[in-house]
Amino acid sequence: MDSVQLGNIEPSKNSDIPNMKKIIRNYWPLFFLRAAVALSVAGLMLNMLGISKIIWPYDSFHSVELGFIVGLKTISLAITGIIFGIYADRFSRKKLLVFVLWIMGIGRFFNGFIPLNEANTYLLFLLSYIVLGIGQGGVLPIIFSISNDTISFNARSRFFGVLVFFFQLFVIFGMLFSSILIQAGLWRIYYWSTGILLFISGFIMLFFKEPKRGLMYDELAYILNTQYEKDGIKFETKYDYKLNRETVRTTIFSPTNIIAFVEGISTWILFSIAIYMIYPYIQSPPRNVSPVVSSLLMIIFGLPGAIFGSITFSKLSDRLAAKDIKNRVYMIVFSMGSLFFLILLLFIMPLPILLPWEGNYIENILKYPVFFLFGGLLFILRAVIVIYSINQNPVLQKINLPEAQATISSWNQFLEFIGFGLGPIISGILLSVNNYNYMSTAFISVSLGLPSILLWLLATKWLHKDISRVDSILKERAAEISSKINNNKKSMG
Repeated sequence: MDSVQLGNIEPSKNSDIPNMKKIIRNYWPLFFLRAAVALSVAGLMLNMLGISKIIWPYDSFHSVELGFIVGLKTISLAITGIIFGIYADRFSRKKLLVFVLWIMGIGRFFNGFIPLNEANTYLLFLLSYIVLGIGQGGVLPIIFSISNDTISFNARSRFFGVLVFFFQLFVIFGMLFSSILIQAGLWRIYYWSTGILLFISGFIMLFFKEPKRGLMYDELAYILNTQYEKDGIKFETKYDYKLNRETVRTTIFSPTNIIAFVEGISTWILFSIAIYMIYPYIQSPPRNVSPVVSSLLMIIFGLPGAIFGSITFSKLSDRLAAKDIKNRVYMIVFSMGSLFFLILLLFIMPLPILLPWEGNYIENILKYPVFFLFGGLLFILRAVIVIYSINQNPVLQKINLPEAQATISSWNQFLEFIGFGLGPIISGILLSVNNYNYMSTAFISVSLGLPSILLWLLATKWLHKDISRVDSILKERAAEISSKINNNKKSMG
């Protein structure tokens, strides 16, 4: 099998913006593995009741034990992500990506063999989800680092837009796939099939040709494409710099990075509330919409929203960023401000009272016009969420050195998952205190995300300075590499 080459080895000009088809064709292995990961992690929160019934078939819902599965899986993801992020900035990203995918595959595949009705059944379920989280923690930081060296800066939003689209698409399919199999008692098939898919993804990445670090930076592009030859042997230039105390101080702890770290917690509290509260709201009495029908609503309304957001806002973001990178920050602010109002509107909707059997059929749901309005809000919600990821990632890449990409992504992921984990906890406590009044709980919860908007607006004060600092360091290093090449040529005679 031939090597899979992602992207071009030559940096693109600012006017050369590839279309979506070209991006998908060039980077399909990354999108395929992202889809495989999405299918594998989808449905845990949607199917908590079903998983509880698998482990304890004759008991009521074990909320505490399932909470530990969700929590420890998330914690393992966040912590190991930092470790894999540091390794990805020092060692082969290809080998690490294969490794983390196969760790995830082992966790999923092992889950399908867990014996039931035994004393250790729950502990084995818990262990398999922790293993899944360990592997998942490394996926995004490694992709973040690879994309920094193979995607031109003028196409970053389009790349991340397609990446987010594939993840959202297959999360929704995964929710439907998992809920159908678990509801039918075929849960082992779900775990086995997703485990095999992760192994296949790792196998495909074995043939991935890893790009050079720093290749997409204008300051380094020419010198890194320089080759010299001696006695028929070709020598290639490499970017071998590692983070040190000085670059950590001046770049990692730059004002924009610090703001991105801090805002990640409150932002993802907001995002997790948007995801977490919708399902119990529509599934609990008196609305009684079943998990399968909830998934279908996401496919009918949420999926087109994700497609629309990925295509429309990624193109717009790249075009605006070409004029001024501050426009990416303004797009982030627009995304978060829109989410505040959308979340509140979702819980204002006067959804009809349904009998439990009525909520099991999508045709019964769609008899009510209000569900089309509810679906319209889901469409906009999914479209707007995309804006954050397709703009935040390019901003972080632009203000950090090539040897810091996976590290910065893993720390950002760590803090975001703290926020994502805190969201359900905060929502659960507020729901209990407010006697399960979803509207008042949503209003209080989304208010916690307001500081993020102010922080991002504050970041525009330092953004250009932080980018200039990185550019200056790269120019110095380009000169150093050039000097080394000239010295090597002279020594070769």
